[in-house]
Amino acid sequence: MVYGLILLLLFAACGEDKPQPLSIQVVPAKLLGDTKGSEYANWDTVEFTGGGAAVTYLVASEPLLTEWNIVACKIADGGSQTKIVAARLNAYGSKKMQEFSDNTVNLKQPLGLKIGDRWANFNPLLNQVQDRILLRGFTAAEAEQFQRDLADR
Repeated sequence: MVYGLILLLLFAACGEDKPQPLSIQVVPAKLLGDTKGSEYANWDTVEFTGGGAAVTYLVASEPLLTEWNIVACKIADGGSQTKIVAARLNAYGSKKMQEFSDNTVNLKQPLGLKIGDRWANFNPLLNQVQDRILLRGFTAAEAEQFQRDLADR
């Protein structure tokens, strides 16, 4: 009887579900009015109301970066109850972002930051990326969860 109870507790402890890792995507974006031509046919439409008025963006179907391209991060206060994640990229993510930011036109175009199912912001790069990038718009809980996810990998 005691052994059965111990086995039951052991199986219950092993069966606990861990929370799903937080999904992060950095996606090229364009204002809806700036998109003409068939090259944007496969892009998705996103309505974003981050700064007040709703703005419609087209976002690429494939992200430039995901959470798997980030190897380390530090969290900073972004004001207005948001956090900034200063992320260090792996070699693949760094190379991809360097190639993207080598085209100076891309530096002024918005990049969408999707955290889980939520679009956090659409800010341009403004500067070339080497092996680090600032991701703005995390909540405190999201930033802490992401930091834990990185530590658990």
